[in-house]
Amino acid sequence: MAERNTLEKLDFGALSPEQQEKLHQFKVKTRIANEKYLRSHPEVEMLLNDFLRDVFLKKPTDIREFAADHFSDPGLPKKIHAQMNIHNKSSVTSLFWRKRTGNSKMGLYREVLILSFLVQLATVMSQGMMDMPVNQSAIGFPRLPADFREMAKKLMSTCFKKGYQVPVMNNSLNSSYGQMMESPISIFSELLSSLPQSSPSHPILQSNETTEEHDIWNIAEKMRNCTNMGHVIDLMRNSTEGPRCFMRAFMAPLSWMTIMQNGTELNKEDLIKLLWVAKPFLETMPPSSFVLPAFSQSSHMAEMMKVFSEVFGILPEEQKNTIIEWVKERVAQNEFNCSLKPLAISNMPPGLLQKPNSKFSLISNQKKQCPPKMLWLRAKVLTMMGPFLSRLSLEEAKTIPQEELCGFFRTPDFSPSFQNVSGMQPNLGRTFFQRLKQECSSSDNITHYMDRLGYLACFFDGAQSLNLNLSRQLLSQIDTCNNPEIDKMKRQLVQNILEKDGSSSSPEILHSLGSAISTLPLSRLSRFTSEDLNNTLSSLSQVNWSPSQAKTLAKKLLETAKNISGEKLLSLGTMVRGVASSLLKNVKAEGLLGKESLKNMSEKMSSLQRTALLEAFRRDVNASELVKGLPDSLLSSVSLSTLEKADVSSVDQLQGRGWTRAQSAFLLKKILGNKINLGELRKLGQAVQGVTCEMIEKINRTDALDMAQALNKSCAWLSRVQVRCAAQKLFASLEEQRPGYFSDIKNSELQAIPAMLLIHLPVEKIQNLSDAVCPAFMEKMKEVNLTSLPNSSPARYALTKRAISCLKGNVTDLSAADVLTLGPLVCELDPAWISSLNSAALNSTLQALASCQYIQQQHRENLFRLLTTTYGDPTYWSEEDMRVLGSLLLLNDTAVEKLPSKSWIMSYLSDLMVSLPVQPVVPPPKEFRSWLDLSALRRKLFELKTTTTLQNRRKRELPSLVLPTISYIEDLKQGNVYWTPLQFNQMTVQTFKDAVPTLGQITNYSTEQLAALKTKILEAWGSVFMLNESQIADLGCICQSFSTEELGNLSIASLDTLETLTVCNFTQTQRTAVWQAYEKVSGISVAGLGKLEMVGLGQFICGLQPGQIDQLNSSSFREAAEAVGHAPCPLNIRERLKEKAVATFGKPETWTEAQVSIMGNIIAGLSAVELGSLNSTVLPFIQPSAIPLIPSDRLTALSVSQFKALGPDNAAAVTEAQRAGLKVDQRAALDEAVGLKTARAEVPTVNNTVISNPGSGGSATLPLKGGAAVESMAGCVLIVQAIALLLFGYIL
Repeated sequence: MAERNTLEKLDFGALSPEQQEKLHQFKVKTRIANEKYLRSHPEVEMLLNDFLRDVFLKKPTDIREFAADHFSDPGLPKKIHAQMNIHNKSSVTSLFWRKRTGNSKMGLYREVLILSFLVQLATVMSQGMMDMPVNQSAIGFPRLPADFREMAKKLMSTCFKKGYQVPVMNNSLNSSYGQMMESPISIFSELLSSLPQSSPSHPILQSNETTEEHDIWNIAEKMRNCTNMGHVIDLMRNSTEGPRCFMRAFMAPLSWMTIMQNGTELNKEDLIKLLWVAKPFLETMPPSSFVLPAFSQSSHMAEMMKVFSEVFGILPEEQKNTIIEWVKERVAQNEFNCSLKPLAISNMPPGLLQKPNSKFSLISNQKKQCPPKMLWLRAKVLTMMGPFLSRLSLEEAKTIPQEELCGFFRTPDFSPSFQNVSGMQPNLGRTFFQRLKQECSSSDNITHYMDRLGYLACFFDGAQSLNLNLSRQLLSQIDTCNNPEIDKMKRQLVQNILEKDGSSSSPEILHSLGSAISTLPLSRLSRFTSEDLNNTLSSLSQVNWSPSQAKTLAKKLLETAKNISGEKLLSLGTMVRGVASSLLKNVKAEGLLGKESLKNMSEKMSSLQRTALLEAFRRDVNASELVKGLPDSLLSSVSLSTLEKADVSSVDQLQGRGWTRAQSAFLLKKILGNKINLGELRKLGQAVQGVTCEMIEKINRTDALDMAQALNKSCAWLSRVQVRCAAQKLFASLEEQRPGYFSDIKNSELQAIPAMLLIHLPVEKIQNLSDAVCPAFMEKMKEVNLTSLPNSSPARYALTKRAISCLKGNVTDLSAADVLTLGPLVCELDPAWISSLNSAALNSTLQALASCQYIQQQHRENLFRLLTTTYGDPTYWSEEDMRVLGSLLLLNDTAVEKLPSKSWIMSYLSDLMVSLPVQPVVPPPKEFRSWLDLSALRRKLFELKTTTTLQNRRKRELPSLVLPTISYIEDLKQGNVYWTPLQFNQMTVQTFKDAVPTLGQITNYSTEQLAALKTKILEAWGSVFMLNESQIADLGCICQSFSTEELGNLSIASLDTLETLTVCNFTQTQRTAVWQAYEKVSGISVAGLGKLEMVGLGQFICGLQPGQIDQLNSSSFREAAEAVGHAPCPLNIRERLKEKAVATFGKPETWTEAQVSIMGNIIAGLSAVELGSLNSTVLPFIQPSAIPLIPSDRLTALSVSQFKALGPDNAAAVTEAQRAGLKVDQRAALDEAVGLKTARAEVPTVNNTVISNPGSGGSATLPLKGGAAVESMAGCVLIVQAIALLLFGYIL
């Protein structure tokens, strides 16, 4: 390094830009000319390779003498000539290689030849190689995957988004020299040139412009001369921040591929380098690319885990689990000389494991099988696992040897391992905490280690006994906790502090409570002064406030302000939810639009607040600037009319934005019309929601498979109707290309079809799939998401039957791993078939069923019977069995009700409730509805949480009536609906006042409960007429108890109050009364209602008189149509709203997909003629909520083709009453649209597979059942018909 080439000391900055460009062009031309010459004379490379091979083999002391002898060897020309012939190259010219023995000029010639060789060697070494450290190892470039450019560009775009200047590089290298060289570096400039040159949202980050530009120039020049990964990494580390970001983004995928391809051959130093570079790729790696190397060295694994621990918070849960299994397998092989059973990794997603004969196979078949309970979690491994310990299975955590766990607990590595690990399963956290408390310390002194618990502090028990200091210490550690019982713990700790600390001032209390201050009731929060709040604003702005708390605090902070600045708005943080919409509509766009902080703030706002903010921005900037600078959380609230005015004219502008379905449909129609090509389809991102079946049908048949694969990458945003249309297009195209395509389909062809489309294959084609494609078929079945199929779809039965036939062998011989290869189809298995499995497979299958989102209705009773036969009465289940199988108890409400009152039962049921999918506010149609009914679970949880055990109580003594307290109410949340009217009546007035915001959020009180709560209102405030607007907003849905007269006299002047009330179930007369109250107090007229008012009215717009609908401002109605369409108005109001829509948007036959989508329930106001005039292409865009509202006599106006075009969701939303009024062909078309054509009209071939009936001692046999309940009914009907016909013929 000390003896650098003198050329490197030249000052390139002394050259003008024009001179630098000429110099660069000269270099490029010279190198291209040299390269062309060398490519046309491969003998040069052979000469040098031959010489270097001899040098390495013989290791001569005098290189100069050895080189002279080598190149003057008389046999050299023949040797090279022979090599050329082998490679089918032209002969080496022999003029240069004439014999020179005995020549008097031999010595001079040898010296010249040696000098020429050394000069050439020096030239090669000088071309960028002199910067390489003496001890640098040469890490070669890896093989590039097909999607490398896409991966690298995505990462490089993040540098641009951060505000770094994109280096400007000459593209001549890419077009000429880049084509000659095979190094990936040649792609770097190509990708740089594809990035924008300036950022609209961020300032350019440059500390020293001259230094940065000079560094970019030098880096660009040096990268072109890099011949291996190590050299590039060194350049990267020595560059400035901006260029380093782009270089690292480019090299990150390459580094990870190098680790994957050469992992076992890398030394530790090279691995550390590559992992440092690869980290950005690991943070964004798609699941399909997530494969782990087959390291055998423990040191390599430890380095890998360090990097994985750094990106732990970003990794998906699936990848975290894969990493744990990877570590476990490596430990098994290294420490125990065994391999895990296939079952241990059988649940890993497809593609994550290499093939058994692969170089990178995770499992060595030569190893013995590991024992079932391998104690692999030693202290050393625990340290290496770090945060991944928070994702261990409960069984693994319980089997960690005590001495290993306690030894690890005492090391400095323990605490970091449990920092920032939110998402940890509560039962796992409790297990870890209890083991540390009971095995590694006494119960009394666990508090001595409080600061070392990390996230495990979330599971601390006994908070009520802590003193003031310990309460404060624990409270500071549980800020990020989100386990079910954490709010209760925070309330207890806050109570401890407030009771035991009587000397602290208000500001001190605000500081000490941290995020737990949100547990204080409104009555206590309202005591803080605006000065107290402003002094602690930075911490208060991070707290998770309820809407009523945020409103109370925002009102204190803003007091009587008429306007609010963007800076002040941002400073409120989470309290922004309480800012009145009347203030937000006056905010200036300057300083907000295009900022990341706007995204964070708007995500916490209500729909009305977002609308108000958009109204304010719209006054300051034009539509194009507005759309360009909005975050996704606000973009979704932009109206179609605003989008129409915005300059969005290219598909490229749609990428990476969070468009709604209506916006997507509008923009695609505007930009593309009714056709789309593959290139455009791949760029859509979330805008794929707007692709119509007409567009899919117009794609070239030869491109159908590429289309399907492109859509598969956007599967999260596709509707059921889009999936169905894409499947039909693909299958028809494949059959056209090769008739009988699926009867002789190959594994590779089946593998190419996305799983989401394959499940829509016609039943007869599923049945006729060859056994030869079973491997690919079973792999696909692991990936399927059956939710796009109706619950009664015959395809469910056909897919399950075909998959079972691929398993081969007798049912009793199947292993647990065999059955689990069925993937989600396990959920479709008949209990009778399951009962025929051997014990291990049966247990494994039942455990897998506990994760199912849907179980066929006709299977539930028998499945529960099988469950209790296998495991006994659930009342006596152990905690382990309950946690594995507990969700299956939801099959039987009685079993849930009979569960004993044990603390661990309550903990488990709370965990189960949290883990279940959130139920939609509007239940989906029956055919697409989850089977889970949570009413029994909610009631049982209410019972367990409110049961008190009286000490020394006699057996016959009746239990005391539990009264609602603030602690109970805050803990129960929606469970408060189970208090009896008597319990509500006996609640204290103060408890009622403190709990009103929580009780007011419940929408489904009974009439008796509402009457009891109204009594408490009268006790608390004297009269309904005395309520102020803040109290009305807090009461929320309790206002449903008010009479029409009381509602009509409420003091409601704020749209924010109406927005709070609109989620409740008011009657039509109550809606009218609320509208009249608002109209009277606010003084606004119907004609004066703008977009903001129409959005804020919500369901109360239904309270307008039919004649008043005509007075609505057409321009405002156009902007607010989507919000108005959500209102559940009666038919006479829907009809008047429809007339307003016709006057605004034109006749229904001209309505587009986007317009129909935003109309919502207004569509249900169309007449029969208007419904029949709708274009078939727009029908799938009708909101499903509107379908049941259409009068039956009007729905019959739809033609058969229109019914078929409705799409699965809308067709399934048709009620039985509506269906009864349809003709036979209309009902058949409706079934076809849902996906039940076969179920209604055909009967699948009865499966010959027979299984033992567990109820008959194993002697009787039953056919394999599956698919829909209507399927078996249809079979019975046909059999009866056949018998009747025979009898009729016999009689005749």
